[in-house]
Formats: sequence, C-alpha cells, structure tokens
Amino acid sequence: MDRQVLTVSNMTCNGCVANIQKALEADERVKTIDIQLSKKRVTVSGELTADETAKIIQDAGYDASIGAKKTGLLSKLFNN
Repeated sequence: MDRQVLTVSNMTCNGCVANIQKALEADERVKTIDIQLSKKRVTVSGELTADETAKIIQDAGYDASIGAKKTGLLSKLFNN
C-alpha cells in the first residue's frame, strides 16, 4: 500500500475538506484518508499513485500538489 502526501493550497474550510473526502472515498483503491485543514495537507493510503490521487482532488476543484512542505526538527521526526 502506497502513502501519498499532497498539499491542497485552496482548501480553506470544512466544506472543502468534506468535498475532498467524498471525492477520495468514491475511489475503491483509497484505503485511508487524513485531511489536515490547518496545514492544507491530505494524506492518502491505498493502491494508487500520487498523480492519480492528485487528479482525484483536482477533478473535485482543488489545487493539489504532490509532496508536503516539511520544515523543522519536529516536522522531520513526526512526518516521515
């Protein structure tokens, strides 16, 4: 199972979170979804590539880029 971390720059509210969650849940290859609105980060585990995950989010109307910004010691310890 692959884990994808994407940054969604225009995810601004809980409605955005719900829309992205619904779009991802519609794909049977997605196993787990973790959305962090404050960090504009979506983490997905499943049987799909980062590009496929980004496309699902983009098709839902959001700007998804592969890879999350990781800075600082704590971020390196807890986000790898």
